[in-house]
Amino acid sequence: MRRELLKHADWNVVVVDWAGGSLPLYTQATANTRLVGLEVAYFVNYLQSTFGLDPADVHLIGHSLGAHTAGYAGERIVGLGRITGLDPAEPFFQGMPTITRLDPSDAKLVDVIHTDGKSIFLLGETKQQFIHKCGHIDFYPNNGKEQPGCDLAETPLPLTLIRDGLEEASRVLVACNHIRAIKLFIDSINTNCPYVAHRCDSYQHFLQGRCFTCKENSSTCALMGLQAHQSNVVSTDLTPGSNESSISLGFSRVGRHYRVTIDLAKPPRAESWVQGYMKVSLHSEDGVVRNLDLTPNGYVKLQHGQSRSLVVTHPSDVGRLRKVEFYWEYDMDVLQPRSLCFFWCNDHLYVSAIEVAEMDISTR
Repeated sequence: MRRELLKHADWNVVVVDWAGGSLPLYTQATANTRLVGLEVAYFVNYLQSTFGLDPADVHLIGHSLGAHTAGYAGERIVGLGRITGLDPAEPFFQGMPTITRLDPSDAKLVDVIHTDGKSIFLLGETKQQFIHKCGHIDFYPNNGKEQPGCDLAETPLPLTLIRDGLEEASRVLVACNHIRAIKLFIDSINTNCPYVAHRCDSYQHFLQGRCFTCKENSSTCALMGLQAHQSNVVSTDLTPGSNESSISLGFSRVGRHYRVTIDLAKPPRAESWVQGYMKVSLHSEDGVVRNLDLTPNGYVKLQHGQSRSLVVTHPSDVGRLRKVEFYWEYDMDVLQPRSLCFFWCNDHLYVSAIEVAEMDISTR
């Protein structure tokens, strides 16, 4: 990270090495965060009193326990500019008073990236880790839970070991989702393709295309990572030093996002509803993107006479569209007798129109 920061600008980057305090038992490491936070605060205050450093120009970045360590430091630095918390640790911090954990009052701007929504106490059962808001802006890439490439079924550990070495394979095995917050922040420092987050009530609403536009000069979107302070939400929604998180943003995926809206007709011969799988192929002036899966998580139930919007992701801009091909496959679920369709029902899907729109990524 320090190399990318120094490449980005002529900054003074100070790395706090507290391996001796973080390696003991987790309970002791948790207690040590307060001491390390005091040391960091003392250092910044010393630079202020001795060399005239403006605390507003200081940006603390901490991962896991380090995020809360930065919070402890911020409590004791008057006018601290910014804290970035990278997947703050849960055990002994979740649900605790703000004085014992990272919170918006610790700096003028506190932005947080959540990437691991599984509690270590539930042995794989999904639980919101430190996924509730603890900053002015909280980002939840991929819903703040399972990150792409962290499923051992998708990327077998031996392949990672051969490709990336023992150290990276160990990280994937133990804390792939947890470490992803660091990688996302590093990627944001010198990229030409920023991570744009959309304000949304839920990840499901995001996948349904309900949170799709970035209105000009509004707080509906924000940049995740180093450039988070440039987003309009910072000037419109934030109350510096407040004790409440003012906004929750995120649910973004990397790449170009497209909302596919399917308007369903309802002719007399159509069933009231059908269920199945959908794909689209997008033909543009730049080529063809084939078989984009609209139902990667399983079949969907569709009501004739209504519309359904879904969001798909592609690594690059597909260009100006000229034609859309739509594919439908009916699904019969033996556990749902009403979905069984043989000689006496109609398994066709009747479509009146399809609209494809690219997600607005403007943030200014």
